[in-house]
Amino acid sequence: MKKLFLVLGILFVVLLLLYLFKPSHDVVNSTSLTEQPSIEKEDTIVDHKYEENTDIKVVDQIKNDESSRIVNFYKDTVKHLHYSFSYAEEHEQPYWTMYTLTKTMMQNPVVKRKDEFREDPFVETGSASLKDYVGSGYDRGHLCPAKAMECSKEAMSESFYMSNMSPQHPSLNRGIWKKLEAKERKWAVDFESITVFCGGVLDSVIEYIGPNKVSVPKYYYKIIYTPNNQDKAVSFVFPNEKCSMPLESYMVSIDSIEHLTHLDFFSEYSAVEQQAFEVDNKAINWSL
Repeated sequence: MKKLFLVLGILFVVLLLLYLFKPSHDVVNSTSLTEQPSIEKEDTIVDHKYEENTDIKVVDQIKNDESSRIVNFYKDTVKHLHYSFSYAEEHEQPYWTMYTLTKTMMQNPVVKRKDEFREDPFVETGSASLKDYVGSGYDRGHLCPAKAMECSKEAMSESFYMSNMSPQHPSLNRGIWKKLEAKERKWAVDFESITVFCGGVLDSVIEYIGPNKVSVPKYYYKIIYTPNNQDKAVSFVFPNEKCSMPLESYMVSIDSIEHLTHLDFFSEYSAVEQQAFEVDNKAINWSL
């Protein structure tokens, strides 16, 4: 009997020790602090007109990871005379390109277009090259438009840096994208000045082209802002293909573009100020 109690006592002690030293499920592994899994979100586009657009509704399928939102919006920014951009080396094109057009610039052209496509010496990691686009079937699509840079020889020349190009389907580049650029020049005159952000949605890549593996975005965005318009801003997303519908059909809110690109535009404005023009996508006073 004593031996039985001794065995039971030893067994109880062993079970107690196992329980006390059992690993806790609440302890966070140190690697998870730096390698957190992506939080995937779907259907972040809230503009109903956009969702019903059969040409571009597939944008809703892009999965967005809020944890990867670019914290430093101005990372790797390069500034030229009339435009600047944040360069994405892994895509060989900008996350965003920003330029301002003024009434004075538009009404005082001094130079005609002169093609000077070349690599950008101001991109420290090296920009895309002409070879990347040869035989690809894509246009070297200007982000900051050459037509708007007729105000000076230097501005026109800088618009042909390859860092200002993105692979666009010819029907997009020569179609609705060109049409919107013409609208911008008109709005710059009507409202004294406008500021434009544009680029490819680099989370949605169709393929890669050339020796430098330039990403071909599936979608492009453009945001036009001016404090001199009651609506403040108007913004769009286009599929990288022929876009046959009116401009209004491609309108989205700035908030939607921020979700798609993980970029925080207009962060210098307060939350209240941003709310006033980033959420709504009406463009009553833009004469589309």
